[in-house]
Amino acid sequence: MSATSSFPVPSSPEPVRAPAPAVSGATIDLFDLGRRASAARDQRWGGRRATFVRSRQLLATGAWRGPRDATESYVEVSDLPALGNGDALAGWKAARAAGVQLLVGAGDPQLHRAAQADGARSLWRLGFRSGEPAAARRQRLDDLRALVRGLPLWGALPTPEGEAEGIDTLHLFATLRLEVPELGHLGLDVAALGPRLAQMALSFGADELWAPIVSERALRLGGNANNPSMTRKEACVLIRGAALAPFERTGPDEFREEPPL
Repeated sequence: MSATSSFPVPSSPEPVRAPAPAVSGATIDLFDLGRRASAARDQRWGGRRATFVRSRQLLATGAWRGPRDATESYVEVSDLPALGNGDALAGWKAARAAGVQLLVGAGDPQLHRAAQADGARSLWRLGFRSGEPAAARRQRLDDLRALVRGLPLWGALPTPEGEAEGIDTLHLFATLRLEVPELGHLGLDVAALGPRLAQMALSFGADELWAPIVSERALRLGGNANNPSMTRKEACVLIRGAALAPFERTGPDEFREEPPL
């Protein structure tokens, strides 16, 4: 029987900056950009690996979705007003009292600062639109870089506004990894990107699958065709398909390697 192994990761790892490219990301060949971004991720986390995590979500109704013994408990910024009777900050306080460890979303940075002051972490949803003008995309990235100077985010979760296009999405992930090294984690919203594009983005600097991890899943047929849930085995297969070693995240920055199939 194969034993799992773990490796230590500093609670607040120092960002490792990749060597500055001689030309901008807009002019680097896409696959060269991907190689650079993957190298930067591997250097940051000490090897060619990607992670998944079992999580549960506190909904706007106050109910939980996901397993009670999940590693990660989170709430979306968009659900905070409902949890706080119209007051987002009060909603955060209620979520934190219920055991939420991670705030996910964009919006008012003050909410993320309040979460961090309460000992929680922040995962910033970076909205983007495929085919948007280069100036608009550059502004999004510059705004995020300015944000992380004063707000130590745990990571970012790029989320398409509308349908995601492959090349455009991969370019965004690689550029984020190289230009915003302060972001330790680049998550993959499997529900928004789809499993195939999420897997490809693992080769462009992303490091964690953000999807419901379940014990069993019905076949993706009919009304279940777009179900983003995946089993541990499916998560591992997807990660291995990107030539990375799969690890389950068991804490904010604690990991356990999954044994070979």
